Formats: sequence, C-alpha cells, structure tokens
Amino acid sequence: MGLFASFRPECIQVGSSGRNKEEVLAEISRLAKKSKVLANVSEKQIFTSLQQRERVGTTGFGGGIAIPHCSLEDIEEFVVGLLIVPDGVDFESLDGKKTKTFFFIIGPRTQRNRHIQLLSAISKILKNPDVIQRFLEAFDEKSVRRIVEELFSLVDIGVTPGQQKGRCLFHVFVQKEEYFEDILQVFSAAVEGSIAVIETNAAGYYLHRLPLFAAYWSENQKGFCRLILAVVDRDLCNDVIRRIHTVVEDLENEPGVLISVQELYYSSGSLEF
Repeated sequence: MGLFASFRPECIQVGSSGRNKEEVLAEISRLAKKSKVLANVSEKQIFTSLQQRERVGTTGFGGGIAIPHCSLEDIEEFVVGLLIVPDGVDFESLDGKKTKTFFFIIGPRTQRNRHIQLLSAISKILKNPDVIQRFLEAFDEKSVRRIVEELFSLVDIGVTPGQQKGRCLFHVFVQKEEYFEDILQVFSAAVEGSIAVIETNAAGYYLHRLPLFAAYWSENQKGFCRLILAVVDRDLCNDVIRRIHTVVEDLENEPGVLISVQELYYSSGSLEF
C-alpha cells in the first residue's frame, strides 16, 4: 500500500497563526479533525496525545522539519496531514532552528508496526532539502497536494494483509556505525513485522583467542558490528538493495558493509518493532 493512501487532502494547510509549540500542536489537532476518520475523537484528545508524545522527546528532528504523531484508541485508519509555517516557529527542534514543515500522523494504537513504517517513509523522503524547499514555495493547498502525490504515491510501505508473495531473506552485516541507522531505516520503511537486529562481533574478536592468530588481533578490537535480518517481499528486493547502495555509495570497494540475499522457501509469522 502506498504512503499516499494514508494522506488526507483535507488535512493540508499553508500558513499558521501558531506562535509557539503548544499553539502549533493545537492547530494540528484542529486540522486533523477535518478528516472523517477522527469523527469520534475530540480535538482535546488529539492535542493531549500529541503533547504526551512530545514529552517523550521532540519530533522536530532538524532541517526545518517535524513529524508530530500519536496513537489513539477506537480508530481504524491513519490520518497523515501537513501544516506549512513559512516563517517557522520554535518547536524545540534538535538543531535549535525554527521548524517550518509539519507532517503529522494520527494512527490506531493497534497498528504500531505500520505507524513506524509511516514515520520511516516520511522522514526518508524529507531528508532531501530540495523537497522541503518545494513545499515552502507552494502557494496553496492544491499545489502542496500535487507535490505530495508526486513524491509519496510511489512509496510502498508493507503488503496488504492476506496477500501471499514470494519473499527473500536479507542479511546485512554492518561494521561502520555511521551507516547503521540509515540502513535500518531503509528496511523499516519497506517491511512490516519482519526485521531483527543482532549485536555481534567481527571475526577478529574471536580469532585472537587462537594461538596461531594471537599476534594479529586482540580482545580490544571488538569494534562496532550489527547484523540486520529482514524478510522482504520479492517485488521490493531490488528497491531495498538500491537504497542501501545509496546509503553506502562505494559498497563494492569500501569494506564495512556486506549484503546477502536469498530466496525463501517458506516464511510465516511476524515480529514487533
């Protein structure tokens, strides 16, 4: 299912009267209420849930972008919307700068995995500064909607429940910490309930115990080493591989990341993020 399927055109607004974080959250709550999905939920409930999430840690992750989000009981679908504040507002962003683009997500409490997928997919797209500039230059809601449809309709996040497709098993060994989060985000945006991370060690950590190799490795050479295991629909495999190559531009020649993919004969079940 594409990301655009969860986006609500009635929940787009260009311009805001909000002067601080609380006022922006209140405006987002009013904007979200325009969706029929939240017909049985009050603005106060939405506002309170958004506030509670912000107390855990700011959703303003820098670059003029924030993704306020929360989960609610008694709703069955997601509401994704967008508020643009051209002049920006202090949203306690991680980089200390004003926030201008607010994508928000209101989701069912029972669909945690998909909520994480939506967050990952949106944050991945918004990392491109050119995308943010396009939103800020949009004159009205119709212009914003066209941009959203262009950028988001091609993003696949998960598989419709009940669909049976061929699957592949990814093993991605990561020894360079600077790549780990971006590679994990590639999978979290494309896979639902089929990812695990194993903390491990490079072979040298164990070889030092063997007398023959003791002179070449020491126990202190543990370093960073993570193994990402993910079950991916065959249709998405090439796209996932391409995205990993985007993260690690010289994958073939730069040691520190290894990808292995094999077709699965059988897989069943799911994991919690």
